[in-house]
Order: sequence, then structure tokens, then C-alpha cells
Amino acid sequence: MLGAIGLALLGAPLVTLPNPAFGGDPILIAIASDPAQMRLYCFSTRCGDEEWKLAMARRQRAPEIDPADLPPLRKVELPGQQRVIGGVSAPATSRESRSMYSNDYRIGTRYGVQAVRDGPTQIGLQFGAGYRLAPLYDDGINRPGAVFRGELNLGQRIGDRARFTQSVQVESGRGDTFVKQSVRLDVEVWQNWKLETDFAIRHDNNGGGGSESAESSIELIRRF
Repeated sequence: MLGAIGLALLGAPLVTLPNPAFGGDPILIAIASDPAQMRLYCFSTRCGDEEWKLAMARRQRAPEIDPADLPPLRKVELPGQQRVIGGVSAPATSRESRSMYSNDYRIGTRYGVQAVRDGPTQIGLQFGAGYRLAPLYDDGINRPGAVFRGELNLGQRIGDRARFTQSVQVESGRGDTFVKQSVRLDVEVWQNWKLETDFAIRHDNNGGGGSESAESSIELIRRF
């Protein structure tokens, strides 16, 4: 800034002012008649336009940089911008199911709901109505006719290797009622080896007379 002021003073044209009256002192008259004598001396190492020359010299010596040669800017994520789970998604499954079925011994419809399915304990319920075409082909009453069916399933995981399952099936129609209770325990013994145990009790009132049977099985299964 001081250099710019000095350039302005040095480059300004000399103006001859009328001699004011200073009581006739020749020294004062000489100073007043020549304003250039009133300029301040420059005691700086940079006078005039020296700083502009240095800046231009640095700019000429600095190499030109191609923006394409610069490394790409790294994107910085602020706290809270990170996604907790990224790139992973699972389709949601319904807790309810509806279906119609037909086979060689029964036709009908059923409705199912998974009351508890998340976690080690699971509870499921199914019920529906149908018509039995032939008896004794599956678990149910022993004569044809309209029937009502229901099923309750309970599952419990025990540790990382075992699972306990219990189910109760009921079919009723034409005055007969059939009930089946089964208990199952599956244990992972070794890698690709599973021990399966099953115990079932069947009860059929058979028009008031009734019959009951039980069976059990133990199997060691290897998966390939």
C-alpha cells in the first residue's frame, strides 16, 4: 500500500503553486514553491513496484499443473452418515398362509398362522375344513364325509445342536374324532450326522368304541 502511494506521488505532475506569504523567509518560500521536497523518503527494501515484480516472477517460475494429474478427492463421511446395514436385504415373509389342496383321500382348504416364529421358540396353528374321500390313507377318521381339521405345532431350540418339536393333530366329522400327538427330538451329533427320535400316540373313538396306538423310532442320518 505504501509503495502504491509512493508511485502516485512520484508519478504525479508537478504543480506550481503561488507563493504564499510566509513573512519573507526564503527557506519557507522555497519549500512551499516545490511540493516535491515534502515527500517522505522510502527506507524499505521494497520500494515502488518491487513487490509486484516479485509476484510476477514467482508466477512465471511456478510450473503449470494439469487438473487431470491431481489425485481424486477422498470422500469424507461425517458421523451419522454411515449406513448401519448396507447392501443386505431379505424379503419379508408373511405370518399367515392360506391354501386349497386335493389328493387321493381328502380335499379342502386350510389357514395357518405363525404366532411366534422369531427366536428359539416357535408356535404355529393350522385349521380348516374339507371332505374325506377315503379312510385310513392318512391320519384321520375311518370313514368318508365332511371333516374339520386342526393342528398345533410347538418348537423349541435347545442350544446350537438340538431341537424339540411337539405337535397335536385333530380331525373330527360324522361323530368321530381322531387325535394324534407326536414328540420329536433332533440332535446334531457330528458334522453331517443327525440323530432323530420320534414318538407318536394315535387315538380314534371310532363311533364311541375307541382305539389307541403308539409308535416310536430312532434314526441316525448322514447328510451327503
